[in-house]
Amino acid sequence: MHTEVQKSLFLEVVNVIENYFEQNKSSHVVDYIKGTELKDKLDLTISESGISSTELIDEIKKYLKYTPRTSHPQFANQLSGGYQFEAMLGELISFVGNNTMATYEVSPVASLIEAELVKLINDIIGIKDGDGIMLTGGSNANLMAIHCARERKFPDVKRKGNQGLDLCLFVSNEAHYSHKKAMMLMGLGLDNLIMVEADKSGRMIASDLDKKIEAAKALGKTPLIVCSTAGTTVLGAFDPIDEIDVVAKKHKLWHHVDGAWGGAVMFSPKYKKLMKGIELVDSYTFDAHKLMGTGLITSFFTTRHPDILSLANSGGGSQYIFHEYENAQFDTGRKSLQCGRKVDALKFWLQWKSKGHSGFAKFVEDQYEKQNYMVSLINENPRLKLVAQPEYLNVCFQVIPTDESLDINEYNLDLRSRLVKEGKMLTNFSRFNDGTIFFRHIFANNITENKHTDQLISHLLSDLKEE
Repeated sequence: MHTEVQKSLFLEVVNVIENYFEQNKSSHVVDYIKGTELKDKLDLTISESGISSTELIDEIKKYLKYTPRTSHPQFANQLSGGYQFEAMLGELISFVGNNTMATYEVSPVASLIEAELVKLINDIIGIKDGDGIMLTGGSNANLMAIHCARERKFPDVKRKGNQGLDLCLFVSNEAHYSHKKAMMLMGLGLDNLIMVEADKSGRMIASDLDKKIEAAKALGKTPLIVCSTAGTTVLGAFDPIDEIDVVAKKHKLWHHVDGAWGGAVMFSPKYKKLMKGIELVDSYTFDAHKLMGTGLITSFFTTRHPDILSLANSGGGSQYIFHEYENAQFDTGRKSLQCGRKVDALKFWLQWKSKGHSGFAKFVEDQYEKQNYMVSLINENPRLKLVAQPEYLNVCFQVIPTDESLDINEYNLDLRSRLVKEGKMLTNFSRFNDGTIFFRHIFANNITENKHTDQLISHLLSDLKEE
């Protein structure tokens, strides 16, 4: 049982949280302080005797004060943001239970919920009788795809290692950097990560993929997998999955789709067409914490091959954890790289159950409406310039300086830097290989309204001076 002091502390924390969300209407996105200065403001030491409840509340308030508010309507930075009340409840309840997802015995309800979510996602993208699992993010899911592809084609690798096979992976030059990490981690080598050309919209060119595969074979390499992207990180481009799948099948390659960011279009009948051919692929990554506001981490790896996760990941544990019993079919530990695995399914399930399929479709389509509104403002203003036509919820643009002698790249970088330090709005920037620097504004925040976009544009055009 909790003590009276603990109960009082809990209620006080609830108050702090409620005030925090209420303050989003009037506060800055972030109280920016340089790391060296912030460290001086915080007492990060641990004392011998600990601190009082009052001091603990002060530390919580300080944490929230200096942490960027991803639930603020002007947060449009990394690929996450917004706030879903039902998901917060799920996060709280899963912590109260504190169950590991290794076995049904320890997490019976969560195991069934996760299995149902995997089935729902596979059904939506058109994969029947498949499988899947939740894991620690899109990077881990992309790693899992390579791991499963290798298991399918070369099962001996599990015991004998890569044996000089020179296995190679094909991605577009707009693909996520997690593929590089996966190649290093799996001992495949960065030289075997082969970059395929993308068109000016950022979409992989299927004909170049075919050429690159043939060239790799000619060098004695062993093509293993092609990873398409549904919603690239910078431009939000969707690779032509159906065209790429033809090439993948021609060369007998595993075809994976990284839909960590853009995969949410599957919920919208209007925009699902961007993933034409998704029902043909071998595996798929989807992160609900990116667009759907579910909170970190809510990440899925799904596959059409019902046996592959167990084949790739099982090994050990039968003496003490993975027993043969009537519910063994529901144990997820045998098909996971993790043993202890947090319950991440509950928050997404509660959110989806609350909103329903139509609610999720509306969520995605509402974000598109906000994106369209910003694009119209940019197109109407001679001082604003799109650097790419948006296909998804990434709006990439430059602000043109009134002084023509200024370098446009330095000008935009300086604008963005001052925007962050001012703290009223938080949007990111990126750059092309040719050095072009631009704002990369992301519509992943359900709290953002058109009036907030008006404020951002007005503020940028005023060169961040007070209007």
